[in-house]
Amino acid sequence: MKLLNIKISRFTENINGIKLYETENLLVVLLNSVDFILDGICFINKKYVKQINIEKSDELKIKILEHKINSFHIDSKYKSFETIKDVTDHFLKTNNKLIEVTLESPDYSIIGNIENSKEKYFIINMLSVKGKYLSEEKIEYEKTRILTVDSDYLNSLEYYINSN
Repeated sequence: MKLLNIKISRFTENINGIKLYETENLLVVLLNSVDFILDGICFINKKYVKQINIEKSDELKIKILEHKINSFHIDSKYKSFETIKDVTDHFLKTNNKLIEVTLESPDYSIIGNIENSKEKYFIINMLSVKGKYLSEEKIEYEKTRILTVDSDYLNSLEYYINSN
């Protein structure tokens, strides 16, 4: 298990997470936002990765996170993507799955369902913070820094939408 500290271009704070796998274009981590909390799978566009450091964790943190990884039930479907486009194509087929897209600023992200996937961009049906769909937005793969799935926030919104 490798706990990474990842510097992303234009982000003021680093991303911390457990490395699941890496390809030429993608770094996939299980987000470790704080302490012993694991919250969501992040597909990071390596084009924007400036630096990666392996965090030197204490024995307590490693033991707890290893236990939590085993109970997180990471689906093998998350281990077969090479690019952001591969990820969006997959979640287009599971149309009830919310994703979070982070572009040039970590202070703003777009949440919604993927409606369509093209060669250079995808279309997302944006969701408001109140759980209502707003409009569709075109997002270029090249400009996507991070695509997140299965966070507590996204899963909570999915629950709310599906229960109404």
